[in-house]
Amino acid sequence: MALTRDRVHALLLPVCDRYLLVPSALVAEVGMIEALTPLPLSPPWVLGVMSWRSRPIAVCDLGRFWGPPALIGPSSRVAVFYPLPGRASTEFFAILTNAEPQSRTIETPSVLLTDEDAVHPYLAVSLDIDGKRAGIPDLAGLKELFYDAAAAPGSP
Repeated sequence: MALTRDRVHALLLPVCDRYLLVPSALVAEVGMIEALTPLPLSPPWVLGVMSWRSRPIAVCDLGRFWGPPALIGPSSRVAVFYPLPGRASTEFFAILTNAEPQSRTIETPSVLLTDEDAVHPYLAVSLDIDGKRAGIPDLAGLKELFYDAAAAPGSP
């Protein structure tokens, strides 16, 4: 019997000086960043709220955890994510990217694991993909960050 390789259709999201690798199935849409409305008393990694398909969604700058705050420019995009497991079906959120995400089909043997960011609370694992520094987000950590105000860095 022939062995089959595990394949995952994914997006490489350029965030700060690295990439986030996320399964395509988690992302509802990639688009231009719209006008942001600031949220009073929000943590510094929440840039504000924008309208997406007639609903407000929070836009987050996860790159802030690895480097300086993002500068929104003409190549900036947002990746709109479906709600995380256990959340209401309306709780979409967006992550700011430096540029257009890249679509990839990842085969597990072609990915090299690194331990560079092993202690980062919002990355489950770090990878080298075609010479690019990438991380797979820790969805449980992000869920706690987004929805548990007491756990969020920079919260009052």
